[in-house]
Amino acid sequence: MHHYSSAIDQLNCACNALRKASRAVTRFYDEVMEGTGLSLAQFAVLWNIARREPLPLMDLAHILVMDRTTLYRALRPLEREGWVALEDGQGRAKTVRLTDKGHHAVKNSTDAWQAAQRRLVEKFGLDRWGATEAALQDLVTISQEAMQ
Repeated sequence: MHHYSSAIDQLNCACNALRKASRAVTRFYDEVMEGTGLSLAQFAVLWNIARREPLPLMDLAHILVMDRTTLYRALRPLEREGWVALEDGQGRAKTVRLTDKGHHAVKNSTDAWQAAQRRLVEKFGLDRWGATEAALQDLVTISQEAMQ
């Protein structure tokens, strides 16, 4: 057991490695999507809303692995641009949906996003990406369980 613990101590910080990869990949997607008027972060929020609208904000926060405050900060500029509308849901819950302008923004950005996705996954390898995506989902689950 001591050898295993010692080996873990010699590794680079998992969080820093993931954040570094995230920044590099985000920068790549943002560059490919530059002419669309949406950043990758904005596209991800809008795309997830479009797939499930109207969507309770709590569900969107869960899907995006964001706390409520961060989600509201992410939604504010999207609302200002006229891409999303916040509405009353059941009880005190709020829901979000895309406006016509939001649907148009997603439609106009999807080809660029698909091009970035295709380039990255083809270069990385489809099987390798599948394994990495599964491992990343495991990390999300493990991290969330560790906080409870």
